[in-house]
Amino acid sequence: MKRLTIGILSALALVACSGSQEHSLELNSEADISGLRVALSAGSCYDMELSARSDVTVNRFNTDADVLQALLNEKVDVAVTDEVVYNSRVQKENGIKIALIGSQSFPTGFMFNKADAELAQTLTDIQHRMIEDGSMQRLKDFWLTNQFAQVDSYTHIPDEGKGAPLRVATVTMTAPLSFPIEGEWYGLEIDILRQLGRELNRPLEIKFFDSASGLLSIKSGLCDVLCGCIFITPERELEYVFSEPYHNYHPGYFVIDREAARDSQGLAAGFINSIRKNLVTENRWKYITGGLWETLKISFLAILLGSLLGIVLYLMTISRRKRMRSFAKVYNSFLAGIPELVLLLIMFYVVFAKTGLPSDLVATITFALFFASGACDIYKTSLDAIPAGQTEAGLALGFTRAQTFYHIVLPQAIRRGLPLYKGQCVSLLKGTSIVGYIAIQDLTRAGDIIRSRTFDALIPLLIVTLIYFLLVWLIGFLLLFVTPKTKVL
Repeated sequence: MKRLTIGILSALALVACSGSQEHSLELNSEADISGLRVALSAGSCYDMELSARSDVTVNRFNTDADVLQALLNEKVDVAVTDEVVYNSRVQKENGIKIALIGSQSFPTGFMFNKADAELAQTLTDIQHRMIEDGSMQRLKDFWLTNQFAQVDSYTHIPDEGKGAPLRVATVTMTAPLSFPIEGEWYGLEIDILRQLGRELNRPLEIKFFDSASGLLSIKSGLCDVLCGCIFITPERELEYVFSEPYHNYHPGYFVIDREAARDSQGLAAGFINSIRKNLVTENRWKYITGGLWETLKISFLAILLGSLLGIVLYLMTISRRKRMRSFAKVYNSFLAGIPELVLLLIMFYVVFAKTGLPSDLVATITFALFFASGACDIYKTSLDAIPAGQTEAGLALGFTRAQTFYHIVLPQAIRRGLPLYKGQCVSLLKGTSIVGYIAIQDLTRAGDIIRSRTFDALIPLLIVTLIYFLLVWLIGFLLLFVTPKTKVL
């Protein structure tokens, strides 16, 4: 055993030493990524370019934060994104470096609906003036040369416009393009759009969307302009209008920097520093509290409204009118066969696109419709499980039908249906995590915002997980607390 232990320890030491001597991956050209595993954002131009190569294994992720995490976990060899996304501070904090800047350049501008071609031209004229007076170059010198990473606060043109808000959709929350700090947005593209807002006397109203949802927001007219490093491609120009490009970006190929000096802080110190970075710095804890409020608000209102609609739906299923019963059957079948996300997008971008309803109200209505279908089945299952003899016994004792139902049948049905009802509430609560697709900053999206600023996955995901767990426990406790105690006749 002694020899075996020594042998295992020696082998581990050799592995550790061999790992510490491993050198960083070197790339001299884009041909060098042949045979490597590459991480990138799904649907990006880099995705389209590299997917055409059979010698590269492409791994697609939703955000740049997820791309970086895949690189740090060594699930991939190279991370490909815009050259400015992982700035010098991000590289130093995460132990990565830019191994290669690609040869291709992608013209980048601001996207508009075709009906807003005049607005796009106005922004183009503003960009021309900014180039002539040198303000455009000053912005680029600050945001694109990592100068911004050396300061602790930023300034911008105040939103003093009195007109209708200029509705801005952004598909990135990453410096130096567009990113939030305590509810205020900063970045190169935001500064350019503030010039447009000042020209039109309109304050900016900025919301974050996923890439696909951002395109839909412009297509449906919910937003006026889309930003977030939007590459101008021939395919996109067929469907949208662009301002003139304000910059040409290149792909950056990032790898783990194995020669970088490692921070020697202990586990406890590292954890405390991570807490400080993710929650204390820039008061990022406010994203968690704000997201928690949105999640609770949508969940509670959807459960309340869905429970009432479920009663109506149940009454339709037992109606003497065939049309009522048929409608309830079709309704339940339809909602059982469609994903929540699909219906949410349809409701937001199609059904209520022109109504001006707030996105949180649209989400509440959508989840209430789903909850009503489940609640209807619960009501029916619970009430049908009560033997008819219970009703007959109540009538024999001199109760009216209404008294028999409310004092004998209903309490028993509640006790039988409460576990199912709890499951339905929990399912709805967890299902609200998709509302970020329509620009609602719920609890899950709050974690995404923090990760996009810190590129740290552990603490934001851990906090969000713990909060969801506590909410699920609270739902069970409250429903158990209100469970009626009945005596079966």
